[in-house]
Amino acid sequence: MLALKDCIDMCGLTEDEVVAIAEEENLPPIVAVLIGSNLLRSENGLAYLGEILRNRAEKAVDRGEPEVAAKHRTTYENFRQRCPQPLVD
Repeated sequence: MLALKDCIDMCGLTEDEVVAIAEEENLPPIVAVLIGSNLLRSENGLAYLGEILRNRAEKAVDRGEPEVAAKHRTTYENFRQRCPQPLVD
């Protein structure tokens, strides 16, 4: 039987990225793994994932949580390095 961590390891996303999808879409993490894996397969999906991750960092700044914002920003930057796509401004 596969554990959640096994599924995350196979989907191409990090645990933080899966958590971001789950929180953004209000989904169980295992469903977020499936959705995230599918989003990695298209340019629009990559852009959407990048937007989710970037927005998490911005929202943490707005809430006055600099440590959380820094963690989310690192997650976003790592995603951008692994999955380059045009910058969204």
